[in-house]
Amino acid sequence: MTATFWTVAALFCGVAILILLVPIWRHRSRGGRWSLPGVAASVLIAPLAIALYLYVTNWDAELATRVNTETALLEQLARHLDSNPNDVEGWRLLAASYMQLGRYAEGRAAYERVWALSPRPDDELKLNYAEAQILSDRSSITGEAGGLVEEVLAANPDNNPKALWYGGLVALELGRDDAVRARWEKLLTLDPPEDVARVVTTQLAALGTTASEGASAAAAPVGPEIKLSVTLGPALSLAELGPAAQLFIIARAAEGGPPIAVIRQPPSALPGEFSLSDANSMIQGRSLSAYPELTVVARVSHSGQPTAQPGDWQAEAVVRPDDPGMVALVIDQVVQ
Repeated sequence: MTATFWTVAALFCGVAILILLVPIWRHRSRGGRWSLPGVAASVLIAPLAIALYLYVTNWDAELATRVNTETALLEQLARHLDSNPNDVEGWRLLAASYMQLGRYAEGRAAYERVWALSPRPDDELKLNYAEAQILSDRSSITGEAGGLVEEVLAANPDNNPKALWYGGLVALELGRDDAVRARWEKLLTLDPPEDVARVVTTQLAALGTTASEGASAAAAPVGPEIKLSVTLGPALSLAELGPAAQLFIIARAAEGGPPIAVIRQPPSALPGEFSLSDANSMIQGRSLSAYPELTVVARVSHSGQPTAQPGDWQAEAVVRPDDPGMVALVIDQVVQ
């Protein structure tokens, strides 16, 4: 707790004591005697208030100290780079720190400086820069970021877990199911972290399902669960769809950003009930429970790609991950 906090707290306690002392003094002037309960209250109000605050507060002093320290170090590093703008290792450290803290846009900007200062970027820089782009702007996965991932995979197709992970995401975005399977099946042989393995296994199972197998292939929910009932509006018909069409159910933070969880099914799964949870997570370490509200989109993609295209059908709703109720989505909008 900061010195400013305790200064303000002491000021409020002083005001409270003065408020009590005014009637006590009047009582003394009229009756010639002090009010013992009043005096006791004025003496005890400060320690009682402090004790009550310490009992009910959720203040984490250790966490606050760590955050303040990290912030101070980042500010110090940023000031150093203002004076030494060609310090490539300093920019690498700043970029990695921003990414670790989830400040992806700032991490991307720092990696842009590293990139500009690196005439021959290595595979690590290519992947880190691509990751920063993808996490700050999902659409970049089919642009420069995806190209960088493909470059790394072309040079080392088998032994780089990070490249295989993002390479699978790139292929998934482009509808290259065979490449998704090849890359993520290889990733599973490299013993990835448990949460990554769970996501990969779930997505591979979804890619391998047929229309009749879709319901049985659903992953067991992990963490908070968003229950959805998704139907097609009366003006739309599955008969209008071509063989490439796919159903995507996507959860994003309410303020936007890359998908947090995704379900992919054939359109024949409609109408149906679906469950979005951390088992459907697309990014390591990101949980639905970290967001008070999420935007959920159910989209029938004519092209089979998750990015919205003109003519796709969709529905959208803002939901709370802690709401146990069923959310009804009626797909009746046409993307313009």
